[in-house]
Formats: sequence, structure tokens, C-alpha cells
Amino acid sequence: MTDLKDNPGTPLTIEFGQLYCEGCNTTELANRFGTPLFVLSEQHLRNNLREYQRTFEAHWPEGKVRIMPAIKANPTVAVRKILTEEGAGCDVFGPGELECALRGGVPPEMISVNGSIKDRDIIRKAASLGARIVLDSPKELEICNEVGEELNKTVRVMLRLKPYLHHLEEKSDFLPQQEIRELTQTIKYGIPTSELLPMGPRAIELPYVEPVGVHIHMGRHSKKLEVWAQLVESYVQLIKKLSELMGGWIPQEVDFGGGFAAPQDQETRVAVTDYPTPSLEDYARTVTTSFRTAMQQNGLVTDGITIEVEPGRGLHNETMLHLTRVHNIKQETTHIQHRWAEVDTSEVFLGITGVNPSPPFDYVVANKAEQPHNCQFDIVGITCNAEWLYQQVPVPELEEGDIIAMLNTGAYIEPMAANFNALPRPGMVLVNGDQADLIKRHETLDDVFVRHLVPERLK
Repeated sequence: MTDLKDNPGTPLTIEFGQLYCEGCNTTELANRFGTPLFVLSEQHLRNNLREYQRTFEAHWPEGKVRIMPAIKANPTVAVRKILTEEGAGCDVFGPGELECALRGGVPPEMISVNGSIKDRDIIRKAASLGARIVLDSPKELEICNEVGEELNKTVRVMLRLKPYLHHLEEKSDFLPQQEIRELTQTIKYGIPTSELLPMGPRAIELPYVEPVGVHIHMGRHSKKLEVWAQLVESYVQLIKKLSELMGGWIPQEVDFGGGFAAPQDQETRVAVTDYPTPSLEDYARTVTTSFRTAMQQNGLVTDGITIEVEPGRGLHNETMLHLTRVHNIKQETTHIQHRWAEVDTSEVFLGITGVNPSPPFDYVVANKAEQPHNCQFDIVGITCNAEWLYQQVPVPELEEGDIIAMLNTGAYIEPMAANFNALPRPGMVLVNGDQADLIKRHETLDDVFVRHLVPERLK
């Protein structure tokens, strides 16, 4: 359960005993659109984006600030339309996310095509559109030049660096048994430094390539500000080496990646979250101050540099909730005292294992939001797995038809949904005030089986 007073700034309220998202009664949304269902607050998403833009701009007067939300956190065309209206660019991985960005109206010059193993087709498409390529290997640099020659145009590129955090002994929040400095070197993305240093001069001499900037992405390994400061300092040390090798070249676009924790920091994919979460103000001040100071110490000018950040979970996590309906109540009184509420969603729609020691998301019984929590139930999902979404949690007296809202499901949850047990995946609704629109329809069984082919000999 959750007390909405502990979630300031969210679009959720309780009115007349019912849970509302913006001006929409969530129980009515469940009845109108069907469950399970993702519900996204448009205004909360817009406010989050504006806060990122405003906060980083306040701390970086030297140049422009560009917010580049990663498509992967919520690859929904309508969501991208909203972020495009707000002036955001985007980071994409692979041809599918590039297509989402284009359908979402992102100007090509505001798109960064990122990720490992970019083939000639996606590089050609991105270059022909005028998108920027974030290089992950020397091979990609050579392909960019070849494609540029074929198209007779200059391809803008960034170098994705892997700064080594020499003095950092912090363990990762993702994998607490490993150090961040080890993981940032061994995880695949980015150009190994031994390959990067010869690449810099090569990028300068190639006729159809323009190296415009540099890029890093630590990810959600830590929310400790001293870790972010060391990351940025190590980043600048590597920029300095490149500058020396490239005849004084200074990047005009510097991307700090993502990994900023959401304010409530309710996470399904991060093992350690139980320590203070910095504010966005803290992150912006730490990143920009560390960058400015390190650049000055290394004799590099910052005037006119555009800085970029790529909020994923920090932007999206608290913009969405997930609605599920209770379909059955079971009770054991012979051997043990135990009650179950069987709901129509699943761990495979929510990116969790279904064997959780504690609730993975805050929850509210949407149609009984002000009733006392004087009962205990397991809330269990619909597949043949154990599906312990919540184990013996306090709730009001549950009945068939009750609607349970799972909060903090906006980042990396819906795009990870799977079709285990041949289940169709849930739809998504966008709310804006008292208006609600379906922006991703529920899958059908035909959708689930559309890729299946049966050879003639088996028919």
C-alpha cells in the first residue's frame, strides 16, 4: 500500500474514496478500456521534461542544454510526440527505436543513433536523414565515412568513451558484488580506450566524417553524487587525451548519458535503492560543476559547448501506473490461514520474477482507496508461474471486480512485457486532465500468433 502524501508532485489523488490519475477515475478507466492496463499521465511527463530542461539550463550558462530521453524506457509513439512537442531530442538503439523516433516526429538532427553492432543499413538511413551517429567501434567510423562518400554528405559522429574510474571503489547498485569501475569497463557498450585513442586522429582526417562530440553512459550504478563527480572528472581526462591527439580538438557536444534515479526510486531492476536519492538539482549541479572545473584544470574551454543528458527512469518511472482486476478470491482455513486475490495481470507484464520478498511497486486498491487495510492477502498473477506479485500485504477486504493500481511502472516495464502462456500484452492509455485516449491497444490472440508459420506438410 502507499500513502499518496509520500508521493508529492505525482498526478495521483484520492477523491470520494477513489484513486484518480489527473482528472480520471482509475476504476472507470479500467472498466472502459479493460484490464490489465497501463495508464500514463501526460501532464506529469511534460512537467518532468520541463524540470530537467530548466534545472540543467540554470547550471550551464556556457552553452545550450539538450535533453535526450532514451526511447528504450518507453518506446511509445504518442509518448515521443509529447516529448517532441516539448523540444526534446532522443537517444535510439537499433532500427526499431529509430522508427519510433521518426514516427514520433523527432527532427533527425535531434536524434542520436546509439548502441553496439550498428550495421551499414542503419548507419546509411541515419546519415541520409541527418541524424548523429554515436560510434561504438573503429569499424563504425570507417562505415560512416564510406556511407558519407556514397551519399556525398558529411556524417556527424560522437565518440562513446569508457572513462576508467581509477580511484573509485564503490560497488554497483545493479550488481552489489562488483565495483562500478570494473563494470563500466567490462560492459560491452563504448569504445575501449586502446581502440579509442587511434580513432580520434583518424576521425579528424576522414573526409566524410565530422566528429562533433563525445558521449558516455554509466547507467543506474549509483546515485551517490561523489560517484557522478568522479565519472565526470575521468571523462574530462579522456577528453584531454583526445584533444592532444587531435590537434587541439574540443567537443562541441558533450553527452553525460543517463542513470539518474527517479525521485521515489522504486525499482525492479536495481538491487540497492535504500539510501537517500539526490534531487535533480543535486545531479545537475554535480555534473555541470565537475565538468566545468575539470575542463578548466585541463586547459580546455567550455564556452559554447552543448551538454546533453538522457533521462530514462528519472523521467518516466513515476508517470505511469498499472491497473489490474481481481477475478477470484481463494481462502485456506484447514491447514493454514491464508487468502489469495487472483488478478488478471502477470509478472511477465511487469518485468519481475513473481517471487519477491517485498512488493515491487507501491499499490492502491483503486475503488477502495480510503477503506481500512484490515486484511492480508497474497495478490497473485495469471500465468502458471508462482506469480507472487505481493505476499500477505495489508489491503481492504478484497472482492471480485476490485481494481488494484500498481504505481511507479513508467520506465522499462511495459517494453519488457512478454507473451508467456501465449498471453496478449496489455494496452496503454494516456490521460490529460479528464480526457483519456488509448495510445497502445491491447494485443489480441491473433497478434500473439501472427508470426507463426506452419509448413504445408504439417497442415
